[in-house]
Amino acid sequence: MAKTITPTKNLESLLIKLIEEVKFANKKLDLIIKQNHNKLTQKNKKTSNNKLTKDSLIVPDVLSLLSLPTHLRKTVIALYKLEKATAEDLSKETKRQRAVESASANQLTRMGYLKKFRQGHKVYFYIEQKQEENK
Repeated sequence: MAKTITPTKNLESLLIKLIEEVKFANKKLDLIIKQNHNKLTQKNKKTSNNKLTKDSLIVPDVLSLLSLPTHLRKTVIALYKLEKATAEDLSKETKRQRAVESASANQLTRMGYLKKFRQGHKVYFYIEQKQEENK
């Protein structure tokens, strides 16, 4: 007598296979994020006087954005849209408090992802587009 596969059994086996595939994809993403984090850490080394070097700016790409916490990633994505913005401009774009955006943008600046400049009383944040040198 042939075994009959019920729709429930078939669905269950598909779900198990899907879960295994998702776990495999997660492991691969974790590996990519870890490798990217190591590269970013090496690029972001500080000089002896504890200041970031002139060349330590990290241009946010897809992999570095994945390694950022969600609250910082949201700020970077908003800044990509606006090109240059004050904390108030960022808060309007992200629908978060100005103080939250100011703290996030300043943290990203300290990390080397953003640059900032003052124009009058306002401080503007921007992403400096740095050309990768051919090695």
